[in-house]
Amino acid sequence: MRTLFVALAIGALMSTSLIGTASADSTGPVPTGTAALTGNPVYKAGKFVPKTCEEPTIRGGDIESVQIYADNMAACLGRAWQTQLKKAGIPFSKPKVTVAYGDRIKTACGVYRPGDTFGLYCQKNRTVYLMVTEYGITGELDSPEMLESLSIGYGYHVQRLIGVLAQEARAAKKLSRTGALALSSKVALQNICFTGAFLGSVWDSLGHTKEHGYDYLIDRRSVESSVKGNGTTKNRIHWMRRGFDAQSPGACNTFKAPASKVA
Repeated sequence: MRTLFVALAIGALMSTSLIGTASADSTGPVPTGTAALTGNPVYKAGKFVPKTCEEPTIRGGDIESVQIYADNMAACLGRAWQTQLKKAGIPFSKPKVTVAYGDRIKTACGVYRPGDTFGLYCQKNRTVYLMVTEYGITGELDSPEMLESLSIGYGYHVQRLIGVLAQEARAAKKLSRTGALALSSKVALQNICFTGAFLGSVWDSLGHTKEHGYDYLIDRRSVESSVKGNGTTKNRIHWMRRGFDAQSPGACNTFKAPASKVA
């Protein structure tokens, strides 16, 4: 399983509509320039505020139960990230979350096969898609893995809100392919760290333990990646664990990390 951020993968989908704007819940504008990467205010927002989230049961063969699961856990993610961004003085808005079912799924960012990706964030319409095949809906879905995929998609939305994706798009235009891939890896590794930080903050409240998916989730399939610009498996494990243990986005400044940790 991997989660695909379509705006990075196929380009030309970046939206900068929130750059320089503010809302009633914000005390300042969205960061721009290199400060959005290396000195983002979200790094100083502290740990996620402890929240209790109830994780619905995913019933094998029932696509509606997957949508209920996605809606409930997206609401949990929204409450957590809204608090963090408010503390950072950055406007917050929710993404749309859609469960897509089938062997070939049409999205605003193109047509995809769930065998290639389990979760997808399309910046064009600010939607997190959870893709489910007939095989998956017959009982193979695993809730920790589903939550991890949803959290990654939501994390890319957060990176958009805090100015990271817009700055990456601007910077990549001036970089070589190698440089752009290196920057992409830092963005992807920050995302997996954000995911770990959120999961760490709610893991106990969801009733999960190390025996219930934690080691498998972090050490194996959920963080594997063979995609260039997505970070090595070793480094994805490192940043997932770092975020999970810290329970804070402040642990996720990959843009100031040693090169060996962001390859």
